[in-house]
Amino acid sequence: HRVTAETFVLAANAIETPKLLLMSVSDKFPNGIANAHDNVGRNLCDHPAIGVTFDVDEEIWPGRGPVSPCSIGQFRDGDFRSEHSPFRIDISNASQVASVTKEALAEGLFGKKLQEAIRFRAARRLSIKNALEQLPDPNNRVTLSSNKDELGLPTPSLYWDVNDYVIKGTEKTRECYDAIAAKLGATNIKHSKTGKFSNRQHITGTLSMGLDPATSVTDAWGRAHDHQNLFMVGTGVMPTVGTCNVTLTAMALALRTADKILQETQHG
Repeated sequence: HRVTAETFVLAANAIETPKLLLMSVSDKFPNGIANAHDNVGRNLCDHPAIGVTFDVDEEIWPGRGPVSPCSIGQFRDGDFRSEHSPFRIDISNASQVASVTKEALAEGLFGKKLQEAIRFRAARRLSIKNALEQLPDPNNRVTLSSNKDELGLPTPSLYWDVNDYVIKGTEKTRECYDAIAAKLGATNIKHSKTGKFSNRQHITGTLSMGLDPATSVTDAWGRAHDHQNLFMVGTGVMPTVGTCNVTLTAMALALRTADKILQETQHG
């Protein structure tokens, strides 16, 4: 298919949009569209996360109501940010029945003892996780792999790692976890493995906004530095990831970009 237009908007978010740009090679654009300075796909960020579970000293029965009922945000900012990554702590309200059942079965429990263990742990098991800020790193990036999908198109290849800034933030997080557990009379405390992170799917970067075309992909409106009629919306245009979830910011930026396009169209 061939599509012609005065204005184009790519809205496939922070992995598929750079993949499309990197696939779009030609004699004129050997490195892909909007990629004159090799910035497309770079500075891939997410929220590295570590967790803890423990059994509190009374029945709380997680699993009823919202899955994420509250967060602790007092560690998001402060002078400490010069030393380690800030973070947000999320209290999970997800049901623990499946996980405690698997745990009890692995211990060899059965019959009445299994039933009692499941009820006791499911009523008291609390799960907490965090969202750490990650600094942009051009080595964290989306590229094209040698694998093909069912359409014969290259699949994206991701490289993502964390640095000492984040690792030091995890050390402070574990201190907070232990303090919370102590307040709740916790037993059976289990931290996630040191050096192991889960991602939160709060992806930013890869299409970063900026004033300098040498270090960014889009301008303040999400317009490609290299192409005046190409705009990008989604979390990818966000150059950094704070401790908050990214969806509402991405939506606000997309509406802002849409207003800019309409303004230029009306005054064209």
